Amino acid sequence: MGMIGSLEEQPRTRLRRLGDWYDRHRGVRSIVVSWLVTRTLSLLVLLAAERYITGDVFYYHRKLAALFDVGLGQTLNEYPTPVVWILLLPYGAGAGTRTGYLAGFLVFMLALDAVFTYALYRSAGRRHDRAVDFWVLFPPLVGALGYLRFDMLPAVLAGGALLAARTRPWVTGALTGLGAAIKLWPALLIPSFLAHKPDRRPAGIAFVVVGFGLAAVSLVAGGMTRLFSPLTWQSGRGLQIEAIWSIPLMAARALRPDAWVVRISRYQAYEIFGPGVELWVGVSNVATVIGLAVLAVLFVRAFRAGGGTPVAVAFLVLTTIAVMIVTNKTLSPQYLLWLGGPGAALLLLRHRATPAERPAIRHTAYALLALALLTHLVYPTLYNGLLGRTGPAMLVIATIVTAVRNLGLLAFTGYVVTRAWRFLGAGQRSTGDG
Repeated sequence: MGMIGSLEEQPRTRLRRLGDWYDRHRGVRSIVVSWLVTRTLSLLVLLAAERYITGDVFYYHRKLAALFDVGLGQTLNEYPTPVVWILLLPYGAGAGTRTGYLAGFLVFMLALDAVFTYALYRSAGRRHDRAVDFWVLFPPLVGALGYLRFDMLPAVLAGGALLAARTRPWVTGALTGLGAAIKLWPALLIPSFLAHKPDRRPAGIAFVVVGFGLAAVSLVAGGMTRLFSPLTWQSGRGLQIEAIWSIPLMAARALRPDAWVVRISRYQAYEIFGPGVELWVGVSNVATVIGLAVLAVLFVRAFRAGGGTPVAVAFLVLTTIAVMIVTNKTLSPQYLLWLGGPGAALLLLRHRATPAERPAIRHTAYALLALALLTHLVYPTLYNGLLGRTGPAMLVIATIVTAVRNLGLLAFTGYVVTRAWRFLGAGQRSTGDG
């Protein structure tokens, strides 16, 4: 028994020594080295095994190349108009070429990633904080996909808005307004930041100026139809195979592949077609209404609490994003990035957290890292299996992994909802409003 105990202790001792060595060498250099190493590894994996996930970037390029022929009203109608202008930046940097656009797009997203890493470092008092470590790990766990979609931008904007909350509320409002202008859903984050009365005026004004200002410019540039095209596009979409509500049908398909069809739809996503699809789309619609009602109740609680503690606000932000993800009939792997930015900002708040809040922050960070890794397994690692291209065994395995990821997302959503409710309640009691 003594020998077995000593053998078990050896790996723990090595891990402690490794951890102690890392802590002694923490600083600007360790941030730069770890960031460069992890991003380089992501790009190497992309080049070696995941090159086919560049399809969306080339789709953007193709649409932008036709912009001057068809006009803004017929270009990337599924996205808000400001997205077209943003995506033109790497197009210009790449001189309009296909390869140049891919390189420019990657550099643009990596630059956003680096800026947010620096923002975390600055917000931590120019220290190599665990929040920086979390962000260094999170995007690579999601995979290079995070640099091949523009969802890095709303993730960074949401995280930056949370970093600026309570210190520079006008920055919070401006970043949230910009996020709403390019991805719509960040508009739901603004009540979390307006609940704190001293921040209400600067955050609200900045949100309106940036968000509604960009909407007005979009209306002038593209017209009314183009302004609302992202909403009509979204409403017409079917049940995406990775969505929470597709799992019962995908599980049945794994056992009876001939009963359902999976194919890419006109909405540039793989959707499932066959018996029960309309039912589960209806369930998703009901879930969305219920999710919005839950958020409304939490927003009222936040206003009654005077905004709550910074940690409570961060959990409310994560709750809003998670509810939007799990209730929707669509779910793409890059959506996980939306949670990563606010998750890193939340981890930075642990130094100011109450004893009750600290364990919840730690558990949330671990859960997000696990969900990021599972998402990378779903796409692109096992995606051909999920599509049924690599045989029945891989179809079953891919479906199980996707179901586990989705159940994890549901559990995560339930956890952050209850933490937001609890911590906002503590804020109510401390202000005497409860």
